[in-house]
Amino acid sequence: MMRSAVQEFARNERAPDDYLYLLDPLAPCTPTEPLSIHTLTQTLGDKAISRVMRQDLAHTPDACPALVQLAAPGDRANMSLLASAERHAVEDASYRKRYVCGWLTSDRPINAVADHLAARCLDVIEPVAGKRITPWFEPLRLELLAASMDRAFPALLWPVKRWLCPTSWGTYTLIRGAPTEAGMDAPELARQAQQLAPLVGDFLDVWRLALKLPTAYAPMCWRGATILPPQAAVHAFRMIRDARKLGLRLSADIIDLSTHRVFIHPNLPQHPNVQEGIAAAAAGQSTLQAHLEAYDDLAWKRVVASLSPAANYS
Repeated sequence: MMRSAVQEFARNERAPDDYLYLLDPLAPCTPTEPLSIHTLTQTLGDKAISRVMRQDLAHTPDACPALVQLAAPGDRANMSLLASAERHAVEDASYRKRYVCGWLTSDRPINAVADHLAARCLDVIEPVAGKRITPWFEPLRLELLAASMDRAFPALLWPVKRWLCPTSWGTYTLIRGAPTEAGMDAPELARQAQQLAPLVGDFLDVWRLALKLPTAYAPMCWRGATILPPQAAVHAFRMIRDARKLGLRLSADIIDLSTHRVFIHPNLPQHPNVQEGIAAAAAGQSTLQAHLEAYDDLAWKRVVASLSPAANYS
């Protein structure tokens, strides 16, 4: 039988002196489930659970994410718990709130790693959108950070050596930490990505839902094996950033344009007729939806025929 990605991670990505951790939960879980804090405490003991004390949730520690020690150095992980966590990750793939944030390895004890995760909420990036912290370990935010921080990212993770993170398209990605000399200064691109992460999440929700609905003319509609195309969050961020550069400010207009781009053609903003609708929406004269809903399938075919072929979604 083929090993799962999580089992392979637990087996092959741990050094002899590494602990294996699970970071959860961010979403509600009934007390009777194997991954509930109540059940995990009974199974593994109090010392195997450490809260990641976010400052904004300090008054309600039980609402803070929990770091769970699945195995100490030299020990084998509980395969049943690994399987439960992986099932949750698969079920979470189509939801905004992910219960499982990922599996981590580090040679540091649990309290030190939990403190590190909490501290990075304050120093990973300057506060954005009036918030005091950035919950960077949430899967979507972590995915965007990994794509936008480049050489500074390994130092941000360290002393976490390996992190198996659920992705926006329903698989896993392996990211690596290292004690580099590159520093942790977040480039402007990373700040933008974190600021727009909530809107990226909103658009991904719309994209997933729209793929389940009957479609008419949609030549770019994703038909792959995963729930969204690879690097979906990065594509979403780029399209949202593009829409804002074009002057769109209402979330509905930004999501509407991005949705048309992933179903009809990524280069729609280059077409003069679409540009007229974008300009009117940016000026507050109408919504973009009011402009685009006037197009029928024949009109969209003519628009697409006038555009250069697109290699990807963004």
